[in-house]
Amino acid sequence: MKSKKKAEKATSTLRKEPKAKTEKSLIRSELKKQIFDNASKTKLNEDDFKMYVSQLFYIDDTQTTFRNQRRSKVSNDIIKHDEQYPEICRLRRIENDVEGNKDAKDSIKTKIAILVKEALVRQLNKKFEKRGDDIRVDIKNVEDYVSSLASDEYDRDVCSQIFELFEKDRLKDVKEYMVENLPVYPWCEEVRGLGSKLTAKLLAGIGDIRRFPNPASLWSYCGVGDAEKSKRKKGQQLTHSPKMRSTLYNLEESFIKANSQYRVIYDKRKERTLTTHPEWHNLMPDGSPNTGKNMHPKHAHNDAARVMIKRFLAELFVAWYMSLGIEPPAKPYGVEIKGHHEDPMIVPYVGNRHIAIIRTKE
Repeated sequence: MKSKKKAEKATSTLRKEPKAKTEKSLIRSELKKQIFDNASKTKLNEDDFKMYVSQLFYIDDTQTTFRNQRRSKVSNDIIKHDEQYPEICRLRRIENDVEGNKDAKDSIKTKIAILVKEALVRQLNKKFEKRGDDIRVDIKNVEDYVSSLASDEYDRDVCSQIFELFEKDRLKDVKEYMVENLPVYPWCEEVRGLGSKLTAKLLAGIGDIRRFPNPASLWSYCGVGDAEKSKRKKGQQLTHSPKMRSTLYNLEESFIKANSQYRVIYDKRKERTLTTHPEWHNLMPDGSPNTGKNMHPKHAHNDAARVMIKRFLAELFVAWYMSLGIEPPAKPYGVEIKGHHEDPMIVPYVGNRHIAIIRTKE
C-alpha cells in the first residue's frame, strides 16, 4: 500500500499534464455526448443479453491488450537511454530466434526481466534527482511506478475511453436485464467479490440451470470438476467451457481480494495442505525452506481456490433452483456426501431478500 502511494506521488512529478484525471473526465464527457447520449434503446431479450455479455468478454480482452501495450511503450521509453539497453535488445533478438528449447528461452526471459527492472530503477531515479525529488525507486516498487505512468497514458487515450464507456453502457443494460429476468441475481448481489460484470458472465455462461441435474455436472461444465478431464489434450475436444473457466479464474481472485464469505473455504483448505501436502508450499510446516523435487508454490493456492469455487457453484446451483420455486434435484454441498454431516449454505438463499418491506408507524 505504501509503495502504491509513493508511486502516485512520484509519477505526479513526471506527468506532462498535472491534471490527468480532469483530462480523462473531459474526454469521456465529450465522447458520451457524441456516441451514447442520443442512442435509442429497447429492453434486452435473452439473445441480446447473451450477446452483450459476449461483448463484455471482448472488451475485457481488448482493454488488457491496450494496457499491456501502453505499459511496454512506457517501459521502453524510460530505458532506451540506459547503458544496458543495447544488451536488452540483443537478448530480445536471441529470444525470438530460439526455437524448441523451452528452458533456454525461459532463462533468457528471466535475464531480460532483471535487466529491464534494473534499467527502470536507474533511469527513474535519475529523473527524480534532476528534479530535486528525494523519492527513490527500487526493484520492489518499480513496477508500481511504471504501472502508474502507463495508466495515465491509457486514461488520456481516446480509443481506450471509448471502450470503457461502451463497457459501462453495456453493463448497465445487462444489469437491468438480470434484475428483471433472473430471480437468482439478488442472491448473487449478497456475495462479496461477485460484481455485476462477473455475475453477468457467470449466469449467461450457465444459461438455464435446469439443464444441470446436480452440482457435479455444473462443475464439469465450468472446468473445475475432474482436473484431468479439464486439461487440454492434443486432438481432443474440451469437455468444459473455456470462457466459464476464465470467468471462474477471475472470480477466484476477486473472492480472495474482497474477503468473500467463501474465503473461509480457501483458508481452511490451504491450511490443511500445509500438513497433507507440504511440497505444495514454499515453506515446510516448521518454517524451513521446501527442497522437495515436486515443489510447486502455486499448487496450494490453485487447489484451495478450486475447492472454494466448487463450494460457491454448489450453493449457486441450490439458490438458482430455489429462486425459480423448484426444489433442487440434488442436496446442497456437504449433505450426505461421503458421510459428511449437513453443512448449511455459507450464503443462504432468502426468497424475499430483494423485496422492499415498508413498515408503517402504529
